[in-house]
Amino acid sequence: MSEWLLIAFTMIVQSSVGLVLMSVLYIYWFKHELNTWQHSVTILVQKILLRALLVSSMLAGIGLVASLNILEYPFSVYHSLRNVMQEWVNIETAFAAIYFGLLILYTLLFVITKRANVYIMMVIGVIGLINLHYMAIIYVNSAMITWTNINTYFLFYGAVFTLGPALALLFIGCPLRKYIRGKLPTKLVMAALLVVFISVTVRLIEHPAYMEWLAEATIVNDNIIFPHQAELNIKSAFGLRMISWCLYIIAMAIWTYALWKARDILLIYNNYSILVGVILMFIAELINQYTFFIVCNV
Repeated sequence: MSEWLLIAFTMIVQSSVGLVLMSVLYIYWFKHELNTWQHSVTILVQKILLRALLVSSMLAGIGLVASLNILEYPFSVYHSLRNVMQEWVNIETAFAAIYFGLLILYTLLFVITKRANVYIMMVIGVIGLINLHYMAIIYVNSAMITWTNINTYFLFYGAVFTLGPALALLFIGCPLRKYIRGKLPTKLVMAALLVVFISVTVRLIEHPAYMEWLAEATIVNDNIIFPHQAELNIKSAFGLRMISWCLYIIAMAIWTYALWKARDILLIYNNYSILVGVILMFIAELINQYTFFIVCNV
């Protein structure tokens, strides 16, 4: 199986969960501002939140279809992974179905009531995180030695908190740029920046230990599976990893510059800066995940 299918699958699920969790924070702030907004702006906010829910649901649905083991290859991304316990696959698929089902039901409830409930969304987001936990377990317990490290958990959860804030700015913050004033625009961007900063910093702290372990893991053993030309892949992936970390830093620097440049009109006159940061964040995450899977060269 091409590593690109695994990359697409993991990033789709991570993006869905991340968008749901960041939407919780944004909705919480919006609900405290609704009394000061005009009715037309409130309706627009509802439409934009509905769009974010639909995007999250669509991504969750694609992830569910991809993980359905009963459909077999090419729909099941786990079909070609060796020595993977069927029990873990079934549990992951079950949580993917629960997450998708609850997200669809909540979206329908939102359409009917026109009111957002942050507590329900938080529960749905936590279920999404549990789904990612069992997804990571599948890779950690597979026969591919380069996945059997705690770094897999850092990769999966770290992506949630880089892709999620980027998507929240893209689908919620930027579309509302002409209608929100005061401290709210600064809060939206600052929250995204802070979450991404914590995610990237934690992964950077953990990464040297993983690289040290990875170098030792290339010792030949007949009982485990190694990537094709493992040492060559690890060396070639090092440069890509450095590029991804640099892109993370540049994206955060762009958002920080936008915060410094303007405050009340942050999302209006710095909209392109925010969008450039979002694009760089996605490219950085894509490269980071590619280096994780290219080492395995599935």
